[in-house]
Amino acid sequence: MRKTLRHVLLKGLAIGALAVSVVASTSVAPASAQSYSWQTVKIGGGGYVPEIIAHPGQQNLFYARTDVGGAYRYNSSNSTWVPLLDGLTPSQAAYDPVEAIAIDPNNTQKLYMVAGGGHDWQTNCCGAVLISNNQGASFTIVPLTFEVNGNEPGRNVGSRLVVDPNLGSVLFYGTANTSAWASSNGLWKSTDSGLHWSKVTGFPAMSNNDTGAGVSFVTMYKPSASSGQNTKTIFAGVSTPAAATNGATLYRSTDGGNTWSLVSGAPTGLMPQVGQIGPDGNLYITYSRAASGTSGGGPSGLEHGQVWKYSVTGSNWTNITPPNDSQQLAGWFADYGFSGLSVDPAHSGTVAVMTVNRYDGHGEALFRTTNGGTNWVDATANVNVNLTAAPWNGTRGYIGNWSGVVLDPFNTNHAFVTWGGGIMSTQNLTASANGQTVNFALDQNGVEETVPLSLASPGVFSWGGSVPLVSGLGDVCGFFHSSLTQAPAAAHSNPTCGNTNSLDWAKSTPSILVRVGERGSGAGGISYNGGYSWSPFTSNPAGVTADSGGNIAINADGSAIVWAPSGGVVPAVSTNSTYSWSSTSLPAGIAVVADGANVNNFYAYDRTNGKVYISTNKGVSWTQPVTPIAWHTLTTPFGKSCDVWLYGYSGLVHNTTCGTGTWTTLSGPTSVQAMGFGKAASGQSYPAVYISATLNGVVGVYRSVNGGSSWSKIDDAQHQYGGFRMLTGDPKTFGTVYAATNSGRGIIVGTSPN
Repeated sequence: MRKTLRHVLLKGLAIGALAVSVVASTSVAPASAQSYSWQTVKIGGGGYVPEIIAHPGQQNLFYARTDVGGAYRYNSSNSTWVPLLDGLTPSQAAYDPVEAIAIDPNNTQKLYMVAGGGHDWQTNCCGAVLISNNQGASFTIVPLTFEVNGNEPGRNVGSRLVVDPNLGSVLFYGTANTSAWASSNGLWKSTDSGLHWSKVTGFPAMSNNDTGAGVSFVTMYKPSASSGQNTKTIFAGVSTPAAATNGATLYRSTDGGNTWSLVSGAPTGLMPQVGQIGPDGNLYITYSRAASGTSGGGPSGLEHGQVWKYSVTGSNWTNITPPNDSQQLAGWFADYGFSGLSVDPAHSGTVAVMTVNRYDGHGEALFRTTNGGTNWVDATANVNVNLTAAPWNGTRGYIGNWSGVVLDPFNTNHAFVTWGGGIMSTQNLTASANGQTVNFALDQNGVEETVPLSLASPGVFSWGGSVPLVSGLGDVCGFFHSSLTQAPAAAHSNPTCGNTNSLDWAKSTPSILVRVGERGSGAGGISYNGGYSWSPFTSNPAGVTADSGGNIAINADGSAIVWAPSGGVVPAVSTNSTYSWSSTSLPAGIAVVADGANVNNFYAYDRTNGKVYISTNKGVSWTQPVTPIAWHTLTTPFGKSCDVWLYGYSGLVHNTTCGTGTWTTLSGPTSVQAMGFGKAASGQSYPAVYISATLNGVVGVYRSVNGGSSWSKIDDAQHQYGGFRMLTGDPKTFGTVYAATNSGRGIIVGTSPN
């Protein structure tokens, strides 16, 4: 999900703001609190979950980290994952990508995470360590002095973070291999339960060139010390192509991390991914090679995998790679990698490993051994996969890509498998030993990890029906949400897409929607039944490809469409049912919106030059009637003719004369990151206005029922989600607002009875 989220944040968080052209101001009353309920719209997974860990001291205590959507704790009583980072404030949004997660094996309450979004959040600094003393119910945040990015290549490795099994106040953390923070690369240590950190000067330097994953794991050999003393023997894997060239990928310390020496005999040309020490005294490691033309960071671009074990006391290596059964299953040899690994701490010699990038038609394979790798069983060779919890995934008989694994230390039949789209689990893992079918099912209830790119809540259809929400998402296209509490049946199709970049609906004919996207079978399409089904445009504007995406707007009665594609293509207009397109005079890269009621009017805004453009003949011709306004985003409320708003860092400006003449500045709100409109309050004629902004020095989500004259704060401390970059009110239900977060936490819905 790395590219999608970075594109969204670069586009949506750089709120440009200088001066506004004119004008009068409207007084704003102090914001008052408003009772709201917040929850996620049910989609079901949708994003990469690199790792799940199990606590060896408490049954059913599992934690999961995601690459853009925070972290979770498993609630076994209702098979639900509880989100742990929804209270992050907008200033803490960069901590939603979690790079590493660890527990104190002797304290069931302690939880640690290293988190950060790096330059995805337009910041070069810095990550943080999140410390919880109550299983993630609350956190102390300790800022680091260097960049961390849980959404970069190498996020599949682990664990980079470890708590000393003999002395819980000691932690080690291994960094990535960045060029920007070369002086910080390597190993860091805390001796006060994560509150302060210092760099381990004796750890060998890395190549500092953005290749590989850096320090891929740190693990400790508990028998090397007694309880209450710091563990003496520690291992760390270095996963870079340079280190792999001569097998310099494993280092050992025998003095508690003060000095380090190379462990000789490691496989050459391969990079360590995950490493864990088992109760049998062996260090188990998955290895992969960087595919040609890749940086070796993973999870993509990993191949030619192997599995090795190293005897801690015997100091000898053994290649225990499971046999490649792709020839047997698929009829051809797949040169996949290995990444995911889980050692059962309660059963000596029991280990599970997962392939990565096994594209042979049978998905990733889970191999399991009970004798330290002497023999392996492919637990996924005969498998039943149940995806009905999120039926939009379709049907298939294999595990998804980029899989990780964790064995349940209290139940040998139970294991979680992670993949690029969420989490699965099995309750009969050992059936594979007898050749019986192993049953896997989606087990990700509560995990919502998608990146909304566009949201639409159409009005009531002419036949009386309606839909709460239609979404445009990154990577999974988007959905028709007939229910907010049940996963959709299918993603948008005809055309299919990876990303839906823009959606719009005809304000007086709500059943008509248009969308444009990329990475699919076509760039754009139209729906006449509220987004339930789609038809591709019969033609495209000149220069448009299936990956053009961009921004699209449809007028109130659906008789005209203006499409502003990406990639330097000039916006085009269609005013006929055959969707033939004519180029406009608008500059490429501009944002377009339709008037909320007037079928003739469209508006466009050039963020680079601050120019507002107006069309009064359905997008055919355009004028620029006002002095350039340095703002950020243009929007219009449904049901209101000639009503236009601009919002951005400096606040809000409003125009009610079709974009001409005076623009009124509203005093009060500043740093407006998102704005939307919903059904008017009882007794009011103007739609409810929702903004994500700063008001009286307080950052939050605010609602106005009187056109911006006064505001009520509607979010709370437990539901900050790192802030919102998109808001869309529901025109059918007063008080309901849909939101996209600054991370990849999916779609949030807020509701209120008043």
